[in-house]
Amino acid sequence: MKGIQLNTIQKYFLVFVALLTTASLSHAEMKTSQIVEKYSQSVVTIIALDVNNQPLSLGSGFFVNENGDIATNHHVLADCAKAIIKNNKGETGTILHILNYDPQLDLIIAKTSLKFTKPLPFGDSDTVTIGEDILAIGNPAGLEGTVSKGIISGVREVDDIKFIQITAPISPGSSGGPVFDSAGKVIGIATAYLTFGQNLNFAMPINYLKSLKPNKLNLVSLPKTSKEKTFQKDDTLVQVFDVLPDLHNGDLTRVDFAIRNLHSYPIKNVELFIVYKNHKGEIISYTSMRIKEPILPKLALQFFNNHYVRNFVQWDQSPRRLEQGEVEIRILNYKIDRTAEPSPKNVPFKKKTGLDLLSK
Repeated sequence: MKGIQLNTIQKYFLVFVALLTTASLSHAEMKTSQIVEKYSQSVVTIIALDVNNQPLSLGSGFFVNENGDIATNHHVLADCAKAIIKNNKGETGTILHILNYDPQLDLIIAKTSLKFTKPLPFGDSDTVTIGEDILAIGNPAGLEGTVSKGIISGVREVDDIKFIQITAPISPGSSGGPVFDSAGKVIGIATAYLTFGQNLNFAMPINYLKSLKPNKLNLVSLPKTSKEKTFQKDDTLVQVFDVLPDLHNGDLTRVDFAIRNLHSYPIKNVELFIVYKNHKGEIISYTSMRIKEPILPKLALQFFNNHYVRNFVQWDQSPRRLEQGEVEIRILNYKIDRTAEPSPKNVPFKKKTGLDLLSK
């Protein structure tokens, strides 16, 4: 009798060890280089085009099955007439139609012309924990296969929709890219970043993507994304450059800068938020600005802002030298004037299509 009891205990012990081993294997961590090497080929660049084959925006996406279907953000494809995709092998394709979408969740699954694709494995976003390591792969500003690491810094809820807050940077062009856990499973879709603050980036939980209902339609029939968004949408086509502070006795009296419009239509009512930091990176002042003057497509204009900031240049005791602060100009919003001519007739410029961008 004792021998039978011992065998039973041994059996239970062996079953327990087997279950424990299986669980540990299913959550085995992967190195960053392993995740990148294994899954980067499944991440694509998306170029959204208008009816004139002019680029509207850049985004990212990833394959969800072997039939060429990709997941991305709704706002990446909103307002476009067609879209081109490209993987890291240089293979290009087009988005044929939408299979599933939800504008409120900012998620889409779309059918592409590519076949025999490698899907990414899904994790469970309901089980994520604050502080765990994550990895994002995307194409910020068209820089393919950019990798960024971080942690889950929070799980937020806005209007009954959950967002995973992450510290991995999300830049324009990264929207729609996968966010992996340390086991190489996709737990979120890079979606947005707060206009105010650093390392305040958000991913849509992958479980929302799993629950999307079938809803087939053409790309041009895609509903527009709601304008009442808490988070800033991805936009790579309006750029601030040549930021030049005007200094007097260590104080900043004015800042000059230029704005470039890479859209196919004029933009106007550009809203800016200007942040002034000291040489330590600490915010010491800020101001806002609205530019009503239209900026023609494929061109740029220079502007200035008069805002007085004391001690913008300070003496640093450690290296014993004068250190200058930094001016950061953030674009909050602008309006695209689609009623105007798509290109200025009196200004020559080289017309680029989405295919030109892919050939770089």
